[in-house]
Amino acid sequence: MIIAFGMSITNRQLPRYRDFARARVTELSCMPGVIEDVSRGGCKVRFSHSIEIDSEREYSLTVHPCPGSGFPEFELVVRPQWSEVTEDSTEIGFTILHSPGIRDFHRYVALLSEQEETALQEA
Repeated sequence: MIIAFGMSITNRQLPRYRDFARARVTELSCMPGVIEDVSRGGCKVRFSHSIEIDSEREYSLTVHPCPGSGFPEFELVVRPQWSEVTEDSTEIGFTILHSPGIRDFHRYVALLSEQEETALQEA
């Protein structure tokens, strides 16, 4: 079964950057998910199991950046924009709402952007 709502995965207008940070949304799952990509406006999180999602609800998402990034964990307020649920996984596209961790998030996205630019220059 696949459930989708809101904008599709490919309709983002802001550049997105690959990432593999852990994400915890305790209201959705006791198990952490993985942030697969981010942009200044949102992020895509994959969970390794099926989850029921309320698209009208706001959630607290705690980002655990990759070790060595120099960033401590930070918390964001998010709202689902789309989801894809299968028997054994769930992907959710979250919009980042104004929240205490938004500055940390924007610095984190800027770091990922710099890392991508450096990698492209070295290639």
